[in-house]
Amino acid sequence: MIDTPELGYTPANLKALRQKYNLTQQATADLLEVNISALQRWETDVGQKSHRDMPHSKWLTLLDNIIQLSK
Repeated sequence: MIDTPELGYTPANLKALRQKYNLTQQATADLLEVNISALQRWETDVGQKSHRDMPHSKWLTLLDNIIQLSK
């Protein structure tokens, strides 16, 4: 599991953070106001053709939302 999400976005960090808080890909996509295919591309391994980097602003939004869910 991810213990220090502030280290930044990686596909593995995104997936670990989502799973740690029991969020489905769809729930996470809804939280970030993106479609599920965007989220899936962000979680895809960097070596894959379909991978896309998650915008930093979306990573920060996710972290802010996770903090709110944790309260």
